[in-house]
Amino acid sequence: MKLRPVDELGYPGRTYKFYNGTTIYPFGYGLSYTAFSYSVVSTQRYVDKKLAPNSHCTLLRYNQTAYVPPCHAARVDDLDCADDISVTVEVKNTGSLDGSDAVILYSQAPDGILGAPIKQVVGFERVLVEAGKIRNVTFSLCSCKSLSIVTDSAYVAVPSGQHTFIVGSGDNAIPFAFHVYLRH
Repeated sequence: MKLRPVDELGYPGRTYKFYNGTTIYPFGYGLSYTAFSYSVVSTQRYVDKKLAPNSHCTLLRYNQTAYVPPCHAARVDDLDCADDISVTVEVKNTGSLDGSDAVILYSQAPDGILGAPIKQVVGFERVLVEAGKIRNVTFSLCSCKSLSIVTDSAYVAVPSGQHTFIVGSGDNAIPFAFHVYLRH
């Protein structure tokens, strides 16, 4: 039995990454005696990656209505990878009691890439916030780890195009766009 989905047979695969059914409890859900709100304070909105000499773009499969960039993706081995993304999230305790919250940051690949996970966790941090106070949480991310997907040929690659970062989950989720530009 294969782990990856087989569209021709209607087989969704054996992993939560491709599950699109009804969610009972979102990932990171927990009970609390207080409430929190998030806002994205500062973040860069793009990363410009130069492919290594003698490297080439990697092809991906897209659905028929998706925008297909000239360079679909680049293998992680062909990129200079470093902690090149910084996202700062403001966490406000809107309740009347002190409490701690797990701030979770997800990423989504550009729309239309077949076989890409719905979303993936790229960072999390538990933070204690006093009632009525605000704390900032900064995530330092590597674009090669946080924005990569596994291609049909089992290579780890970073797709070019508009990715989405999501802070939190459920009704309190805050999505924001992030672009990856690949060039020779």
